[in-house]
Amino acid sequence: MTYSTFGQTMRAGSIGLVFAGWLLAGMMTTASAAKPAPEMAIQTAQNTANQIIKEIASHQDEVSKDPRALLAIVRKVLLPNIDTERMSRLVLGRYWRTASAAQKTAFTDQFEQLLVRTYAGPLSKLGNQKIEVTGTKPGAAPDEILVQSVVTGGDMGRIPVEYRMAQAGDGWKAYDVIIDGISLVNNYRGSFAQVIQQKGLESLINTLKTQNNG
Repeated sequence: MTYSTFGQTMRAGSIGLVFAGWLLAGMMTTASAAKPAPEMAIQTAQNTANQIIKEIASHQDEVSKDPRALLAIVRKVLLPNIDTERMSRLVLGRYWRTASAAQKTAFTDQFEQLLVRTYAGPLSKLGNQKIEVTGTKPGAAPDEILVQSVVTGGDMGRIPVEYRMAQAGDGWKAYDVIIDGISLVNNYRGSFAQVIQQKGLESLINTLKTQNNG
């Protein structure tokens, strides 16, 4: 069994660009711990999107020769801009509270690797799609913000995408992406919960480890 449930929801090319946009939004930072103005978030996200898309395109030859090159790029650029602990906590839900410290660490590590491997492939096939950041909304908590955008140029037309982000130190980190109302966190949570209920958390961790090493 694989756990790319979210990846099955949309076509690969669109997913790749959406995920790229997610990591771009995660790179929005400010010089102080205060929440930046929405206008600054929009401008920074859009500028960063243009830069990252160009960088991915410039590595096409290298990536085509060795898929591990893209994995390294995604790992280096993506992970520092995602709040993987918060995301892991939300994905496991109530099972996070009963997990041991060792299980939490092991799951977070394997989940990070799953994210990198799941979306590295689609990211290598970006075409003429574009991300337009359109605005922001307050998040569910005072330290959260929802960044709104639209993906255009793919086979599915205009796709509304929202990035859930939270303050982390002196900047922002992403912890969920919502495409047409479908949450990445909620999709993984449903898939993982079924495995935990049937076989336990340790089995899920081992399965993810096998898949990531495959």
